[in-house]
Amino acid sequence: MRNTASQGLGQHGRAGVAMLGAMQKFASSHVRDAARRAFEVAPGASAIARAPEGADREAIIRWVGEARALAEQQPLYRIERFMQAYVALSIYEFGIPAVEARRDQFAAEPDAYVDDRIDLDSDLAMPDYYDCDWHLRPGGWDGYDLYGPHGLLVIKPIFALGGFAAAPVGANIGQHRLDVVAQLPRRDYRRIYEPGCGNGSTLVAIHRSFPGADLVACDLSAEQLRAARRLADRLSMPVTLRQRDAAAATGEDDESFDAVVTFALHHELPHGANIALLQEMFRILKPGGDIVLSDPPPFRAVTAFHAVLLDWDTDNREEPFFSEAGACDWGMEMERIGFVDVQARALGPDSYPWVTIARKPA
Repeated sequence: MRNTASQGLGQHGRAGVAMLGAMQKFASSHVRDAARRAFEVAPGASAIARAPEGADREAIIRWVGEARALAEQQPLYRIERFMQAYVALSIYEFGIPAVEARRDQFAAEPDAYVDDRIDLDSDLAMPDYYDCDWHLRPGGWDGYDLYGPHGLLVIKPIFALGGFAAAPVGANIGQHRLDVVAQLPRRDYRRIYEPGCGNGSTLVAIHRSFPGADLVACDLSAEQLRAARRLADRLSMPVTLRQRDAAAATGEDDESFDAVVTFALHHELPHGANIALLQEMFRILKPGGDIVLSDPPPFRAVTAFHAVLLDWDTDNREEPFFSEAGACDWGMEMERIGFVDVQARALGPDSYPWVTIARKPA
């Protein structure tokens, strides 16, 4: 079946995107399955098949390091990772020229018009960790003005097949967002907050699940907020968007939200910023309010081979905090902050999506 997600691109762009998507799918299925089997029968693999019970963050990092050293001795693992690295490095090498070739077609409404409907903060001090070519995007989140809606013409056909980072082959990320939002235990929320909303995709899932709720979201990236604003306008979705550092201060009133949703955010932050963000979410939640946090699965919840695959993103896909987040127990950290009724579980294959759900005491 023809993939229509890239149809706005020219023929050369569509062909390049299709090739990368097919390569990633093949690497993440046939090659990875063979690499996993070879790893599992390698000498010493059975002794490190799972993280040591009760291990702290440092011990988990050491365990992953042992597993990585063993995996790197395996030719099939190295081939699978080579293919993944080629796709990751090529997405924007193919993608930016493909989108740029259609700039006149893709030229969005003037930023000034969009910016009038976003609470942008020109004085916002960006945290040091933000200076990064996230996901190997040249210039990071704000490095190219068409990264937003039109960049999806490049990314979506590749990612739609799954097999990248934590998402297994065949993963439907749009459905995952709906599944995560569905973990909120009540149906009567009046105000819902999303920190790190990116291009607004999870806000769509929240709105579909809670169409009567007031939605407020923030992000550091002005370009991502512009993309979210355009998406919300196209879908007639009411939402308030603010440029804020949620790990420092959202500017929201104490106890002013009924629920909080985070999706694929925490592995983008260093540990200290994550703790500060969770403390801020605790502050703005009403007593009895709920939070659902979704991020790649913790290393302790997966096999050694799977943990090595996740850990690889830290050094190879410009995800500097991926391993740090994978070694963390967010449920334990949330309990320390004061959340109660903490639960953590997988919603799908390969422990993805992984959610942690908690409540602020009434």
